[in-house]
Amino acid sequence: MASQGESSVLGIIKSVLPDGTRQPNDSGQPNDWNGVCEWPPDLFAAVATITERSGLYSEFSFMAYWERDFPLDASWIKETRNLGQQWAKSVSPPEKVEKIWTELLQYGDARIDDTTPKSLTWKTIVFKLLTIADEACAGIGFSPAERVSARKRSTKTATEIQYLVADDYIAWERKRRDPRQPPSVMGGDLLPYLPHSLCMRVPPAIACVQPKTSTPAVGCTLRSMTHHVALLPSIANVSTRWQFANEGHHDLEPFNLLIVPFPFAIAGNSFKKVDGKLPGASNKRAFTLNPGAWMGSATEEKFAQFLLDLVKAAQPELEPVHAIVLPETALPIDFANKVAGFLAQKQKGLDLFITGVVVDGDAPDDQPDHKKPPPRNSAAIYRFKDGEVINRSFQSKHHRWLLDGDQIRRYQLGHVLDPNCKWWEKIDVSYRHCYITLFRPRAALSVLVCEDLARYDPVLTVMNAIGPNLVIALLMDGPQLEQRWPARYATVLADDPGSAVLTVTSLGMVLRSAMPGEAESREIALWKEPNGKARALKLPKGDHALLLTLTSRMVEQFTLDGRGDGGATVQFELGAAHGVRMKGDLPPWLEFKG
Repeated sequence: MASQGESSVLGIIKSVLPDGTRQPNDSGQPNDWNGVCEWPPDLFAAVATITERSGLYSEFSFMAYWERDFPLDASWIKETRNLGQQWAKSVSPPEKVEKIWTELLQYGDARIDDTTPKSLTWKTIVFKLLTIADEACAGIGFSPAERVSARKRSTKTATEIQYLVADDYIAWERKRRDPRQPPSVMGGDLLPYLPHSLCMRVPPAIACVQPKTSTPAVGCTLRSMTHHVALLPSIANVSTRWQFANEGHHDLEPFNLLIVPFPFAIAGNSFKKVDGKLPGASNKRAFTLNPGAWMGSATEEKFAQFLLDLVKAAQPELEPVHAIVLPETALPIDFANKVAGFLAQKQKGLDLFITGVVVDGDAPDDQPDHKKPPPRNSAAIYRFKDGEVINRSFQSKHHRWLLDGDQIRRYQLGHVLDPNCKWWEKIDVSYRHCYITLFRPRAALSVLVCEDLARYDPVLTVMNAIGPNLVIALLMDGPQLEQRWPARYATVLADDPGSAVLTVTSLGMVLRSAMPGEAESREIALWKEPNGKARALKLPKGDHALLLTLTSRMVEQFTLDGRGDGGATVQFELGAAHGVRMKGDLPPWLEFKG
């Protein structure tokens, strides 16, 4: 059976699984592609790639459920679900799946661009294998409801595949914390590519498979066909990390966030021109940010105490506060690391600290050869447990900010940056990473930085595929109004894949958006949930933070072939919002403009 390169079914299978579908046998003979993959995510990667490249998900025969001979009927769903569950429980592909794979190989020479009616035979087989692999991965990447011994696992709802993956994440976490291992250590005891991919035999340089939390309710894409796993691009395009949580919250209690719109004031000298211009573009320049202009004399301990005082001020309304969120570029990175340490030690019940951070990348003037990391604008996510920072991740901004003349005038920066020029943010956008963090049972969040909310490639491809339940966008932007760009793009994510979105900006940038004497806008955040309106969140005059309570409910979602998830999808809603005001005198470095 000859293949036609990556234009054929078998050609794609070989490109995704270059070393075959299984480990070599005991005789040492190299493996081939005759047997179906033993690990469901490997099969998923192969057939999902065929599905995506052929566009078979949009075939009329798979969409026209009103037709009398519609193939994806109740018996189809029952069979694919049963086969997937058998595989998940035994960790061995059922004999029927082996037969279906053999049927597919008979069409190995079929071209994936074939749109004739005869192509429906192999496309139906691919569709079936895709749904079986998806069902076999149900619950994968999430902590099983109960940790039990191997002898008792058969009596529980969690599958053996769930336990294998959960155990392997714990093994990877143990390696990651070992000081002898490099920071980029990859792989557990079983899965070689954790935390970037669930696959065993599909190299991450080719494709990655990650768990999934939401299925789009609209549209017709590959993403509409699966509940449990997502096909992602090569690790070289964007590296995803699924941040597993094996301990912590065990129910969907309300999630309380404290939004602190620091800095409260941003002076014009916070923006600095960079010498030189881009070749061939006389009106293009670069600028950098100077966080020292708004940090003043603040120390890490004093700033942490300021945040702790805000948490205390919020306690008459509710407790505990589970997360503190600061906007884009709020803190220098070393400063943020130390603040996180203080918060972990002193605030019980706090799970997360999320803040924008600046890596300036400048070497000291007296040490021109001194090596420092390149300048970056990142989102820092700190996870706490038992008084310690148990994990910290830094997701760099993937797109540079371009300040044009309109924005320069809107932010009253014409005396610092020439409005007749276009000013690019001086940051490094290479080595793109995206973190998906579990923070509640069956619920994950992801953080975006400003432009990344509005630019589809590369990070939004990951957002749309995985569908995190909550997306927090850290901005350095003006008021968060329903008619402005953040609300528009938040609405897109809320529709597809169905994420709740919270945008957060600093009071300092909001105040710079008004001309002297104009009424001040104070909309420092915006909330958009699936099937709900975008809601601007205003900081009351004299308050220093907003306290939000997010409630959640379980909803059922359906794939294109009609498979429901049994009401296993978490959707967040805005339950309450309150202003928080500190009492007493504020430190001068806050420069609070109440």
